[in-house]
Amino acid sequence: MKPQLFHSLKTYKKADLFHDLMAGLMVAIIALPLSIALGIQSVPAEVSSNGIQFGIITAIVAGFFISALGGSKYQIGGPTAAFVVILYGYLADPNIGILGLAIAGIMAGVLLIAMGFLRFGNVMKFFPYPITIGFTTGIGITLLIGQIKDFCGFQSSGTEAIAKLVSYIQNIQTFDFATFVIGVLGLACVIGLPKLSKKIPAAFVALIVCTGATLALNEFAGANIATIGSKYGDVKAGFFPVDFSAISSIRFSALIVPAIVIAFLCAIESLLSATVAAGMTGTNFDANQELVGQGAANIFSSLVGGLPATGAIARTAASIENGAKSPLAGIFHALFLLIMYFVLMNVMKFIPLAVFSAILISVAINMSRFPLFIKLTKFGIRDVIILIVTCVLTVVFDLTYGVIGGVAVTFIANAKNLSIGLKIEKDETADSSVVKAKGTLFFLNANKLIDELSKAFDSAQTVTLDMCEIERVDETALEKLATFCHKIQSQGKTLKFTNCNQQTQKRFDKFFKIF
Repeated sequence: MKPQLFHSLKTYKKADLFHDLMAGLMVAIIALPLSIALGIQSVPAEVSSNGIQFGIITAIVAGFFISALGGSKYQIGGPTAAFVVILYGYLADPNIGILGLAIAGIMAGVLLIAMGFLRFGNVMKFFPYPITIGFTTGIGITLLIGQIKDFCGFQSSGTEAIAKLVSYIQNIQTFDFATFVIGVLGLACVIGLPKLSKKIPAAFVALIVCTGATLALNEFAGANIATIGSKYGDVKAGFFPVDFSAISSIRFSALIVPAIVIAFLCAIESLLSATVAAGMTGTNFDANQELVGQGAANIFSSLVGGLPATGAIARTAASIENGAKSPLAGIFHALFLLIMYFVLMNVMKFIPLAVFSAILISVAINMSRFPLFIKLTKFGIRDVIILIVTCVLTVVFDLTYGVIGGVAVTFIANAKNLSIGLKIEKDETADSSVVKAKGTLFFLNANKLIDELSKAFDSAQTVTLDMCEIERVDETALEKLATFCHKIQSQGKTLKFTNCNQQTQKRFDKFFKIF
């Protein structure tokens, strides 16, 4: 295994440097407000006033190592919304705190590196799609609930989603209209501007517009809109190396579950982001090397005051759309953020907290994928139960319960599929290839079919998948086939489906329309 950067530099051209620089700059402009917002929301104010710095440090350090050592050509790493809810809970836990989270992050990094060398990147391909959508939607809902406080100016408490909702109701009288106006203005910017042009860094524009509006309202209208300065005071740029002097007070048994959860979530999110990037560009990536890069990034981020990090789908997509040619775009993005960190921190104190809530509300809505979630509930009852159980447990309790519950229900629901299995046969001709599948197609054997189809396309432009003897197809298999179809189409090749039974055909038609 080798980092993708080494492979890319072998064929690198001078003209590519300009594209990578511009892509890195644009992604840095996008990443700065996101990193601040994610840092603020991940770190309880009563635990540390350095949440802003933690978020930016994560983007700089993790962003650099994920691009330098990862297995994806286009991956952009940093703090992500998926971590916000669990990190807030860990930091608020007196048995963990800042030092405990740093150690858990290092442990997670070591675990990720071990997973990479043990080829666990291949194993992660078997993870059920309904669980991924279920816990992603659950985290998105929880994150959305958490933004109401700063968006509306509430004086409230509570660390869990349900407790926060109860607190909002109890403190409804603390609603601040001026803060709400700034929040709405910020939300209009981050949602509306991309509709005009995807090239506009909407979150960055929202910072500027909302900061100007806040200064005007506070100065001339007597408003009292909370800002970074009013809550955190002067914010100084710098790094925060881990102080291990208090390590004797740490209960390492309390860090085992957080380390596993961080590693697991990082693996899922990073490989999902790398898969999206591969689909957008028609390229491949090394899943195992990606885990190694993610592990190194989390270790170094934790050592210098950063938070756990992973691949960021939106920033990765933005890098590709802005012309990135290699992992150097991600490295440049980290270097540009480093410069911004030390140059712009003196003006950060004027930025209203409501704009960060607006940014994260937009992120939470996109992350939750509500339209997809609702449409997926129209499929078979087994997949619907898995989807809803995972989502509800994630919102009511946390990600750990959501994933464990989802996995348990998945194996119970697929007991019959496990016994039937899948058989694949080939019938090749000179100009085409026919692949026949028999049995049940579900999350544990879908990759087997994808591998056989990939081999068939090595010698044919058109491949036909005969599904006359397929009894059932689950959502994970549908997702993998849909992703494969998009990839094949980008290469000018065609995959045809024939002899599907009526139920399977309906599921295919529905899923391919919403994918």
